[in-house]
Amino acid sequence: MRKRPLRWRLRTGPRRRGTAVASDLSYFIPHHGRPKVSLRIPESFNLYVCPPSCVRRVSIRALRNDTRGAMGFLFLTEADVATGAYEHAVAVAVAEALTTLERPPRAFFIHLNCIDDFLGTDEDALLDELRGRFPGFGFAVVRMNPIAADRGLSTGLRIHDRLYSMLEPTPHRDSAVNLVGTFADIGDDCELFGVMRAWGVREVRQLFSCADFEAYQRLASSRLNVVLAHIGSYAAANMERRLGIPRVDAPVSYDLDEVGQQYRAIGSALGRAGGVVDGTCSQEGRAFEGCQAPGVAADDKAARLLAQAEGAARDAIAHAREVLGDTPVIVDSSAAMRPFALAKALAGYGFSVCAVFALHEKDDDAEERAWVAAQAPGIVVVRGESYEGILDLGLPADAICIGFDCAYLLKARRFVDVQKDEGLFGYQAVRRLMRLMEAALDGDTVWE
Repeated sequence: MRKRPLRWRLRTGPRRRGTAVASDLSYFIPHHGRPKVSLRIPESFNLYVCPPSCVRRVSIRALRNDTRGAMGFLFLTEADVATGAYEHAVAVAVAEALTTLERPPRAFFIHLNCIDDFLGTDEDALLDELRGRFPGFGFAVVRMNPIAADRGLSTGLRIHDRLYSMLEPTPHRDSAVNLVGTFADIGDDCELFGVMRAWGVREVRQLFSCADFEAYQRLASSRLNVVLAHIGSYAAANMERRLGIPRVDAPVSYDLDEVGQQYRAIGSALGRAGGVVDGTCSQEGRAFEGCQAPGVAADDKAARLLAQAEGAARDAIAHAREVLGDTPVIVDSSAAMRPFALAKALAGYGFSVCAVFALHEKDDDAEERAWVAAQAPGIVVVRGESYEGILDLGLPADAICIGFDCAYLLKARRFVDVQKDEGLFGYQAVRRLMRLMEAALDGDTVWE
């Protein structure tokens, strides 16, 4: 097996000069104020199959969040590893959960940790056995292996895909649209919902808003997936292949031009705003139940809503620019899934962006990363793998820090608490960010 370099996890603080460090040094930033949750779908049960030491954090999390009825543990022994008997024990554990839990689950996620790289569990055979023994219940295998995180698809992409893997194909389409790749509900103040209604979309569905397993299954009837973050791209691709639901990629953006392009792409996919052919639905537009020809009035209403939302976003930018003046701004990858895109947008609006903390940078931000390097070389880029010491960077103490990571590391008193674009989309994202930046100007965050 290929040897991997050791990765040291240190609590943040200035490095003593002359101290030898590992070449693959990175920093772990605790976020004690933010609860950790295990991803799941309604009425599902997470069964972790692994040695006891592998799930210490998961079990502590279950106690803290009081989710003990939603997860269980099947601990492997040395005999299980040697004989492979654990595969049959999984079915026994499922039967026990169905007979002992107050509310029996409708679906099971079987989590296999990195030890399974050595065990080589036959996933298809395991699922066939479970589905045959427990008909009518959903099953999926989730592989959790941080050791192999650099091979192929990331763990995040695979887990997000598994969340949608229990959707069953349906012969009909309704007018609903799914939002994929988000972990939190989009706020009601977002113009997306009004625009969708104007375009004839009766419901905007989000996985984490589903109240029960039936609501979850209705995701399979939607006529379009709008992918809000790269982490949902693999799931959406598989849903398109397996369920026939087309997709539009619209990652959360703070650039007004890009937001406009995204709405045009969504409208076109719905047979609106460019999807109209001779006054009737396009071929895609006829594919859903109850489709009506796009009317001029409906498109005009959507256009008015979008124009109003864009105008409000421009006003918010202008007001924030006036209030902040030349106040330095720092952004990081804990706040935005595409931190370089955020930095580019803010710099384009005239804000004084001085640094990007790219501790979790992704490939889908590569174009904007290149733009920052070429067009804004004065912006300092901080990466976890090549960190030399916060005090050596010369970053201003009065900067507005967008994101927990940079704010915590710099102990900044001006802190904008945005996490992974959660709850944001379209022009609403820009408006809300501007308000938060203004509020941070007078902030006085105190760090332990």
